[in-house]
Amino acid sequence: QHNYRVTIYAVRLAEALGLPASAIRPLIKGAMLHDVGKIGIPDAILRKPARLTDAEFREMQGHVQHGRDIAAQAAWLGDAVDVISGHHEQFDGSGYDHGRAGDEIPLAARLFAVVDVFDALISRRPYKEPLGFEQTMELLEAERGRHFDPAILDAFRGIARELFDRTAASG
Repeated sequence: QHNYRVTIYAVRLAEALGLPASAIRPLIKGAMLHDVGKIGIPDAILRKPARLTDAEFREMQGHVQHGRDIAAQAAWLGDAVDVISGHHEQFDGSGYDHGRAGDEIPLAARLFAVVDVFDALISRRPYKEPLGFEQTMELLEAERGRHFDPAILDAFRGIARELFDRTAASG
């Protein structure tokens, strides 16, 4: 359900930022398919109930290139590549897999990074329990200007509580 949730969050954030429908349509495709490259990652890594080793993490990072390769096979996915390729970039340039920073990172990818991490933090995963709203927002805020674009984080703050309440209420 992660892909559905982050797609809804991404659309809501795009609307809060005042983005036009022409920017939201490719964002929807990218959000739904952001981790499509994980099809090339072994299940033992994907489902590991503990922290990944450095070698496993490097292998996991390969899902971005796998995703680009998959998207390149279908012309209609061309506009989804910004999210597929850039959702692990970080605002300060410390992300992967190109190490882009600031406005070098496509807007859709900067926006998506916020909602992807938000959902990861509030959701149960094989290796962690879900966090509450306040703790999640504190962790996001701690990454302002490093992982996340401050302007996008500000817009997200205005919609985050409602998204959390709806997600928590749905189970």
